[in-house]
Amino acid sequence: MLALVASNRHWVFKPHRHAVDEIQPPTGLALQGGLMGRKKTMSNELKVFARLACALQKLTTSASMHIGADCMLQAKLAQRILQDEGINTRVVVGESAWRVGPGDGDVITHSPRIGGFSPPGVKAVAYHAWLEMGSTIIDFTTHSLRSKAKSLDAMDGGQTNVLWCPAYLVMQSDETVSLQAVVRAPNHGVACYQQLPGLEEMMVAEGCNKDIDEEDVLLLRLIFDSPEMVVIGPNDRANALNGVPA
Repeated sequence: MLALVASNRHWVFKPHRHAVDEIQPPTGLALQGGLMGRKKTMSNELKVFARLACALQKLTTSASMHIGADCMLQAKLAQRILQDEGINTRVVVGESAWRVGPGDGDVITHSPRIGGFSPPGVKAVAYHAWLEMGSTIIDFTTHSLRSKAKSLDAMDGGQTNVLWCPAYLVMQSDETVSLQAVVRAPNHGVACYQQLPGLEEMMVAEGCNKDIDEEDVLLLRLIFDSPEMVVIGPNDRANALNGVPA
């Protein structure tokens, strides 16, 4: 749960139980070719997606406790707001990969078949969670690809060249490729989203798929309804103390 404190026109968030991801400011919507032909019919949905992405980024940037460990939380929070807006989606779990640059190591992967790095002190399973609306994939967590690359580089001493870090991603399911195809792709902008049968049940058994707190939904709704709202949280204060630019 995230506690909300009003202070003039600012909202100050103090983290308690849930961990959310630190992200970069919005850089624009990533649209794959198949979706472009449906842009007119999805114009209302796209506007909601863009607004929701901004709200999630404000919330998570200010209140992040563990980078890269909150995709399920973000998916469930987004699903609730979208449902209130008359957009029905389902949460999907599986493996994902993104080619963020042209180099051999410029691939970020979340797959239980591979495993890998998880934030210190976080009980984590190597997986990814996203939303689907019919055949449309919606991922509100791609904003964190750059910060995830930094964490991986700090762990293994590598240098990931991130040229592709969309604020969020909307694409058709038939436009995704396999994990191996992402690795082999010559250029950035390629992604894998593959549902894995039985993974969600395993996560429930491991205690990694918990219900969201209704107060967290309320906080996100407040930010969603007030696009001009400024959100200040513990990360902002920590960055200020460490001399990190806002």
